[in-house]
Amino acid sequence: MPANLPPEYFKAEERYLRARTLEEKISATQELIRTAPKHKGTEKLLKMLKRRLSKLRAELQKQRARHVSGGPSYHVKREGAAQVALVGMPNSGKSTLLRWLTSARPSVASYPFTTRRPVPGMMQFEDIQIQLVEIPAVIEGSSLGKGLGVLPLSVARNADAIALVIDVSKDPLEQVKILAQELEATGIKLNRKPPKFAIQRRATGGIEVRGVGMFEDGEAELKRALQERNIHNALVIIDEPITAKDLGDALDGSCVYRRAFILATKCMAGEGEKLGQLKGEYGDRFSIIPVASTGGEQEVKRAIFDSLDIIRVYTKRPDEEPAKRPVVLPKGSTISDAAQVVHKDFARGLKFAKVWGSSRFPGQQVPRDYVLQDKDVVELHL
Repeated sequence: MPANLPPEYFKAEERYLRARTLEEKISATQELIRTAPKHKGTEKLLKMLKRRLSKLRAELQKQRARHVSGGPSYHVKREGAAQVALVGMPNSGKSTLLRWLTSARPSVASYPFTTRRPVPGMMQFEDIQIQLVEIPAVIEGSSLGKGLGVLPLSVARNADAIALVIDVSKDPLEQVKILAQELEATGIKLNRKPPKFAIQRRATGGIEVRGVGMFEDGEAELKRALQERNIHNALVIIDEPITAKDLGDALDGSCVYRRAFILATKCMAGEGEKLGQLKGEYGDRFSIIPVASTGGEQEVKRAIFDSLDIIRVYTKRPDEEPAKRPVVLPKGSTISDAAQVVHKDFARGLKFAKVWGSSRFPGQQVPRDYVLQDKDVVELHL
């Protein structure tokens, strides 16, 4: 055991040993991490505690999923071009926002937890619809069962994107901090990409690592993490810096990676300073969309669309008008991606395509790897 551990650490350790429930064990482990000194002598201890915390949280989530089996479902069927979960603390303006942007009519009241089930609504933006889903309020400790518990966060986990609804008239920085940590505690990573690594299992030969210098915890720790999961023979290829926790999350399948942005509500006159603080602290991590009490509906819808990083592509046949309904694709998609969505036979047999919109001249012939832009018109030729 590393030296110089404070008395508070040993008290938390006693709490952990006496704990009977997963919630108590999680709380005690969090206290152990908080009170442990942060220096080289405690690195291994802290890694062990963080791995323990991750496993306890995953076990708690599975336990709660079993307990609610057969009960009311929090699942919301995805409709439209994308599904966006509205996540916020009590009375942050989620219901008002949903009523303003869609035809849904959730209850709006001044008391907390007015919404107790997910409420979907369809937001019309130009020629597509985007599904907004208000989820019940999240509070500090929701991931541990406080308030309405962890179930509402499952909607955010399954959505295409997450809008953090922040009441600027209160403490916006604290709200973002709490919402982000509660989502993180249930395995939802905001505006982060999965670590780039590959594992090719083999029958023999042990564990061979390419790019071991990218693993921040050392080769021995990497092999131990793999062997814990019964991976004893494999080629591991690491393409970017990764920690043991990143690796464990990816191998266990306990984490999802979601695009997220902030909807800053109640942006009244006089709240400019707080909005500025929000942009200063979190502007590099999230796009921030101010929502005033009056006007600006189309601007907010446009900003939500832009935050989703999707594009609309209109297909057409030779000598015919483009389709009225677009194909919706992730930003950065190519001609091949569009052909695959239209029909797999197009993807296999595609000879060339013509593009109107982002090309240098209307109807320009482009290769399969041509990157499309929003509102491009595409003519596919087999």
